[in-house]
Amino acid sequence: WLPEYFLPDASSEEKRMLETFLNRFLQRNDRIIVKEPSPFLDKIYRYAKDYQRMDETVQPLRTFIKVILQDSNRCKLLQEEEIEELPKSVMEKLEVGNFGSDRYLFESATGIEGEKIIVTTDERLIAHFAAEHFCHLALLDDFLESY
Repeated sequence: WLPEYFLPDASSEEKRMLETFLNRFLQRNDRIIVKEPSPFLDKIYRYAKDYQRMDETVQPLRTFIKVILQDSNRCKLLQEEEIEELPKSVMEKLEVGNFGSDRYLFESATGIEGEKIIVTTDERLIAHFAAEHFCHLALLDDFLESY
């Protein structure tokens, strides 16, 4: 959700949620864990390139890259060799349906010490992993209420 919320066709509500999330993230001095390489990073950098001539769109993306992704205090880039083995129950659920493309989210979560939270807008993903105890999946709207 995060890369897409930077795009010009994102709704005003999506842009508001992105701004709220980023402001709170920075205020709280939180840290994100991002698998490298991953579809998340691919999208962020592709969008920054695709929209490089649209200052209104690319400037927030560049700021996100500089202030968060390139700051090791705010973002841990998790390399393939650092990823811990996922629990068998998670692996089994990833193989059902079309959830395999979300594997990188769970792999990134292995780099989190303490409570593991994946913030998503995908209600199907949340429902599919509802009984999973490896990590907590939170709907963006719900997450922002208490964040």
